[in-house]
Amino acid sequence: MRVLLAVGVVALSLGCSRGVRPDSAVAGTKPVTGKVYSNEAGERITLIGLEPGDAHKALVAFDGTKSELDGQVLVASVNADRRSTEYWTQWRGHKQRFVAVHDRGGYEDLVFSDVNHTGYTHLKPDTAKTGELKVEKVFERYQDLEGDKKYQAMLAFDRKFWTNQAEQQLKEAAAETNKACGSKLTATVAWDAVTDKQLNEISFGSYCKGPLESLQKLCERSDEAKRAVQQKIQTVECRMDAQAALKLEARKVIWSVTEGDQVQPDKATSFFTDTL
Repeated sequence: MRVLLAVGVVALSLGCSRGVRPDSAVAGTKPVTGKVYSNEAGERITLIGLEPGDAHKALVAFDGTKSELDGQVLVASVNADRRSTEYWTQWRGHKQRFVAVHDRGGYEDLVFSDVNHTGYTHLKPDTAKTGELKVEKVFERYQDLEGDKKYQAMLAFDRKFWTNQAEQQLKEAAAETNKACGSKLTATVAWDAVTDKQLNEISFGSYCKGPLESLQKLCERSDEAKRAVQQKIQTVECRMDAQAALKLEARKVIWSVTEGDQVQPDKATSFFTDTL
C-alpha cells in the first residue's frame, strides 16, 4: 500500500508540474513573479522573474510589437543597478538588449528597441494585465519554444541577416547624403574581408555610415561642398583593416575600421574639407 501511495504521489506531482529538460536554459529555475507592460499602440512585454535570484535570469515575452520578436519568449540575463534594469538576450547569434526598465523618479518606464535598434518605444506597467498573468503559463510557453527547430534557428548566428541589416542602414544613410548633396553615390561593405566573429561583435551599420554623415553635414553647410561631392565621389566603401583610415581613390572613398576604432567624425570632416 505504501509503495502504491508513493507512486501515486509522484504521478500527481509530475502531473502538476512539467519537468524542465536538463539542457534547458532555465534548468534549475522556477518562475516567481511577473509584470506586464503595455502602451496605447498595443505593444505588450511581459517580464517573469526566475528563482534562484542569484541566477540573475528572467523570461521576456513579446506580443503586439509588430516585429519578428512577436510571440517569442526569450531567456534573459538581468543586469540591475539603482535606477535601471537591463535584460540581455540572445537573438540571431547576437547578445542584445531589447528591453530596459528605468526608474524615472516615481514611475517605471520600459524602453523597447527592435532587432535592428532603429527605433524605440515606451511602455508602462499594466495593472489589469499583470493581475491576469499566469507566470507558469509563460514558463511553459518558453519550454515549448525551446523544443521548436524554427525558434532555435532564430537564436543561431545568421550572417545574411546581419549583413542585410547593415546594408539597409547604409542605404538609408546614403539616401540622406544624396538628398543633402544632390549626388548619386552608393555605399558598400567589403564583406569578403569581414569574419563571422567581427560581424557578430561589430555594428557595421553604425560603424560604416560615418563618412556618409560627415558628407551630409558638409553639404548642408555649403554649395561648394555639394558640387565637390557630386563631381568627386561615386562610392563609399567600408572595410576592415589593421588600422582605422580614410582615403579617396578614383572617386571611391575607402573607409577602413578596426574592431575597436574608426575615424572620428571631426577627423572625417577635416579630411573631406582638405581633400575634395
